This record gives sequence, structure tokens and C-alpha cells, in this order.
Amino acid sequence: MHSLFRRGKAPAADGAVPAPMPMPMLTFPGKKALPFAGDTSAAERDADLPSLMLARAHVVALAASDSAAGKKQQASTTVTAGELRNYLRHIYASEMKGASRHQLLRFAWRDAGWPPGAVSGSKKTSCSSSSSSSSAAAGQGHTSLATEHAVALFALAAELARAAAEEDRRGADGIRRACRALADAAGALSAATSKGRGAAETSGLCHMTDECLAAFERLMLAQALECYFELAVAGGKPPAVCAKIARQVSLDYQQVSIALDSLHQQPIDKSWAPHAQAKSAYFRAEACLLRARALRDEGAGCVGEAIARLRYATSAVLDGSVGKAAIKKSAQPVRDAAAWLRREVEAELAAAEKDNCQVFFERVPAADALPALPGLSEPLVRPTAVEKVVSDPDY
Repeated sequence: MHSLFRRGKAPAADGAVPAPMPMPMLTFPGKKALPFAGDTSAAERDADLPSLMLARAHVVALAASDSAAGKKQQASTTVTAGELRNYLRHIYASEMKGASRHQLLRFAWRDAGWPPGAVSGSKKTSCSSSSSSSSAAAGQGHTSLATEHAVALFALAAELARAAAEEDRRGADGIRRACRALADAAGALSAATSKGRGAAETSGLCHMTDECLAAFERLMLAQALECYFELAVAGGKPPAVCAKIARQVSLDYQQVSIALDSLHQQPIDKSWAPHAQAKSAYFRAEACLLRARALRDEGAGCVGEAIARLRYATSAVLDGSVGKAAIKKSAQPVRDAAAWLRREVEAELAAAEKDNCQVFFERVPAADALPALPGLSEPLVRPTAVEKVVSDPDY
């Protein structure tokens, strides 16, 4: 039932700080293709392999030009992703033929961010310590198309994540493009797992374990849902709906933090887990704020719970030991967003308490007596099917 009284709105503070820029998205280091290791003369005489070799040559050329030009003049994510998609289609065509002639080729990759002379799977760049320095010096590669397909998918996912991070999410179109790229990245990572690729030997390649791929996929989907939340708020969806989405974003980021913390044998940036924890805390507080606004809109009988939600958002979430420490370790844009959200919560709380003292006179329940805020019953974002990921994008 809606109240006969019109709730007071949170007052705008003098010199109010405008809403901060959208919080940054995490990306992960991809892989750069290297020229074929060993002699390719026999493969060049084959009738079916030259097209595959040519498609890979374009990917190798982009990787080489990026290394020579440096970070400021790297090829655009659109160009790199386009070449990787083309290469993946050639790999798929070769797999469909069922021929074993690809074993005439020895594929090699290096991890992005490592020197051009370092090969993915070598002792210097490997996630395991079992590779020998002699194999690293010779250039460790593989001859399996299944493995090559998985590594190329990982490289494409990294480019798509980078494209999403570069999008300007201050407008709806930019948010949609980022959301689509992140869902595509999740689809590519899902297909690169052993379940998606079948038998493939990737144990010597950094970040190519199923656990790591699953953690990155979970991260991409959490960030995609964050984009969905931004769209919902920008589109004027009701606070109750936005609260459920925000709560689910918080839950997803919490799972991302746990997954990243479990990757002890992988070279994971130490700032990623605190970043995920900070976003989990942020969206938990955002969910409390939005739920409180929805309750205040309902009026009598709901104001006490609204106040309790707002107090909990400040004391337990933003000022709690876990949330406060994670936010403090995060990048400046995340800290700015948290500071802005705190001001929003405090203003809403002041307005709600004033209404309760003057109009409603409701008892404010204890925070531990509140039911948990619900998330979504069905996922709003899912990994894109790999067949669609490797096709030419329509965005």
C-alpha cells in the first residue's frame, strides 16, 4: 500500500559532487602469436594448410607490430579481434576435415606482457615449474589443433575484455557494447576449457587451467551484469528492480574474489581480488540504498526497515572491516565511487529518519533481524555461444 504522505527527498547538499565516472573494468593478459617453430616447408606444399598458415600469419604480424610500436600505438582491439576470429574459423574448418596434416606445423605463443623472445609454456613464463630451460630456449610449442583452438579463444577473450574496458560507459550505447563484449569474452573462455575444447594439452600455458579460465569467465559475467545494472539505472527502472540487480552483482563479485584467491599457482595480479571485494561491497551498499528508496516509496509500514537498510549500508558494508579495507586498496575511481555512494546513503538516511520522527514513528529493526536482500532468480547475462563469438560481430 502506498502512503498518503509524500516522503521527503534526500536534500541536495550545497556544492554537491556529481556522480563519478563509471568504475573501471578488469582485463587479463592475453597471448601473442609467434611464428611457427621449426621447418614449415612440408606444410607449405600441402593443399589445405596454406590458408590456415596465412590466417595465422596475419595474427603473428599484428603481435609483432604491437611489440615494436609499444603500448601507445598497439593495433585496435577491433582489428586484433577480427584477425583472431578469422583465424579461429580457419582452425575450425581444419578440425572439421579431420586431417592430421596440421601436425606438420608447430604452433607457438607468448604471454602478453612478456618479452617477445619468451614463449608461453617456457620456464620463464610458465605457471608450472616443470619446464626446462633448454625447452624454453628452443621455443616450446605444440602441434595440436585442439590446443591451438583453445589458446586462440583465450587470446580473443582477452581482446574482447580490453575492448569492453576501453568503452565509454557514460552513455547507453557504450554500456551495451561493453556488456556484449564481456558476454562474448565469457563465451570464448567457456569454450576454451577442457569441457568446451575436448582433449587438448594446455598444462604448460599460463592461465589455461580450467580453474583459471572459469575464474576469468566469472569475472567477465560479473562485469557484464554490472553493465546491465548501469543500463537499468540509466533507463529509469524502478528502485526495487535495480536493487535486485545490484544485489546479484555484489554476489557475483564475491564469487569472483573467492575464485581469484584460489589461483595460487597462477600469476594473478594481487590487486584483482581486492578490486572484486570492493565492488562486491559497493554493490551491496547500492542494493541497500535502492531497496530503502523502494521501501520509502511504499510508505507506512516500510520506513523502519528502510532506515535499518541504510544504516547497515554505512556501518556494516562501507565501514565494515572487509569492505573498507578492499575499497582502500582499490583504484582511485573505485574509491571515488564509494565516497559518492556514502554521501548518497547518508543523505537518504537523514531524510528517512526525519520522516520517521515527524510522520511515521516506526520502530527501526536491528540489522541482524533483516531478511537478506534477494538477488535475481534467473541470470540476466550469459556467455555467448562460441559459434556466435567467432562470427563477425554486429556491434
